[in-house]
Amino acid sequence: HSKKYLTLSERSQIARVLQLSEVQV
Repeated sequence: HSKKYLTLSERSQIARVLQLSEVQV
C-alpha cells in the first residue's frame, strides 16, 4: 500500500481477519 493510513473498510476487514485468527488459535 502506498497510502500510510487505512480506510474504515480496510480496518474492518483487518479486524475480522484478526478475530478469525484469534478464534482459530
